[in-house]
Amino acid sequence: TKKVDPKVLANKAAKAVKAGASTIKKKAKKIRTSITFHRPKTLQKARNPKYPCISALPRNKLDHYQILKYPLTTESARLKTTTRRKSRMLSRRCTISRQK
Repeated sequence: TKKVDPKVLANKAAKAVKAGASTIKKKAKKIRTSITFHRPKTLQKARNPKYPCISALPRNKLDHYQILKYPLTTESARLKTTTRRKSRMLSRRCTISRQK
């Protein structure tokens, strides 16, 4: 910011007074269109926490031991294990990627 000499400001003010009211513009009155007052939305700063809300990061609950739940023991599954030599396992629903 530049500092302006007070004498210069005083001279400007004196000139404005001498010139008269024609140089000073009045602000137009704001026309209100609604009868209810709406509070203006003011500055909302982003959060700047001093420490995290969670002290420790959450543990990954879906590791490679949690993907397969248990073997399927229905009669049709047992037949397939004996004929095709492939065991049927139930897996977690979130790990299955369905093919289209």
